Amino acid sequence: MRPALRLAALAAAAILAMLSNPAGADALPERLVGHGGPVKAVALSDDGTRALTASFDYSIILWDMTGPDGTVAARLAGHDAAVNDVAFVPGTDKAVSVSDDGSFAIWDLATGELGQRITDTPVKVLDVAVSPDGRFAAAARWDGTARIFDIANGREVARAEGHQGNVNAVVFALDGRQLFTAGYDGAIRAWPLDDGRIAGSSRVLYTHGWGVNVITPLPGGTLLAFGSQNGVTGLVDLPTLETVELAAKENPVLSIAASPRAGWFATGSADGRIRVFDIETGTLVEEYGDVYGPVWGLSFTPDGKELYRVGLDDFAIRWQVSPRQRMEAIQSVYPRRFQAHGTDDPGESEFLRKCSVCHTLTPDDGNRAGPTLFGLFGRKAGTVPGYAYSEALTESDIVWTEDTVSLLFDHGPDVVTPGTKMPVQRLKSVERRDALIAYLKRATATDAETPPPSGRPAPEPGETTPQ
Repeated sequence: MRPALRLAALAAAAILAMLSNPAGADALPERLVGHGGPVKAVALSDDGTRALTASFDYSIILWDMTGPDGTVAARLAGHDAAVNDVAFVPGTDKAVSVSDDGSFAIWDLATGELGQRITDTPVKVLDVAVSPDGRFAAAARWDGTARIFDIANGREVARAEGHQGNVNAVVFALDGRQLFTAGYDGAIRAWPLDDGRIAGSSRVLYTHGWGVNVITPLPGGTLLAFGSQNGVTGLVDLPTLETVELAAKENPVLSIAASPRAGWFATGSADGRIRVFDIETGTLVEEYGDVYGPVWGLSFTPDGKELYRVGLDDFAIRWQVSPRQRMEAIQSVYPRRFQAHGTDDPGESEFLRKCSVCHTLTPDDGNRAGPTLFGLFGRKAGTVPGYAYSEALTESDIVWTEDTVSLLFDHGPDVVTPGTKMPVQRLKSVERRDALIAYLKRATATDAETPPPSGRPAPEPGETTPQ
């Protein structure tokens, strides 16, 4: 590591060494099981007694972490698409979240109720961060902006505009006096703040040839860690803007987290690898490749010795970092729902890969993003009890038949189904489409005894089935 970065890291490490480890880490649950789809983000409270997970199933779960088994304290429902990120608001009983539906939400954790939901344009909002004083939240949007909201009233107080393309990540400086953003344009920017409002022009801290996906300040506040679309992990020395690249791998870095006490930070990648870096030396402590699919979220426990990771599984799992312990290969014990294995039926394979993330085949919707497909054929679109359809879909004349399901996959849900929440996708292979329809006819018949699929595999972006 270069001298300036090393000195900053040593200062941070000295601060960490003076902190004591909280008790009770050994009692944390090994797994948090309760979602009906892949989990996009995980956050632990400062004291480790609660956790939040955000999922592809449109929901957030608040977890009670005080026992050996994680208990669902509340299920937070209010977004109309995948929830991409969630964060506790320090010093309060609130949380904030962002979603693919373009919204920013404020939650009352005491009641489990949605406080406010703010949206203006339906663009993906990928990341959310809370200021150290708990007064403001910032959201990274795919319209080229980062928005700052007053958490007390939900009002937008500032808008950061300067990136050329999607804003992927946002985070406050540890002293709350700056906002850092990173985007598809490869730039990391710093925005001066005054009482939550932007107080001057931004400055570019770093530019990269590829998009920057994630950023986080490291303990001590003088280093900013980042991960990029082309697999580079690096550090920016904030006082000097000196930059060093710690690792360059082939797969995008999708998540990042700093240990509050242990003197390292971790990244998760699209190839399922978790890498742990020593802040003091900048060296790679160890690289783990036992995870199936992308690692979308990481969160360290308060003592910094363990972390929770989330991805294609519909649960969060705890992993011991220190003393370093290899992650167990869990695929055989917990097969992925959307992984087509153990079947010779091409229609079932298509269902597992394309539909099972959002839909079940049983009368119960299983807390999935979409309604159950049980009794699909002959059913009018938008009529499953208890599911929040759009008004346009409930008022449509669509009835699900072999022909209408085929049209859905031939032309795409954006063309066939008005007001749909389904991602845009098409299945142009007539053979694959016919195989899927044949399987759905058998598996969704109300007189069929079809068990839920045994596989548990990974969603492909933009895949869907009828509602």
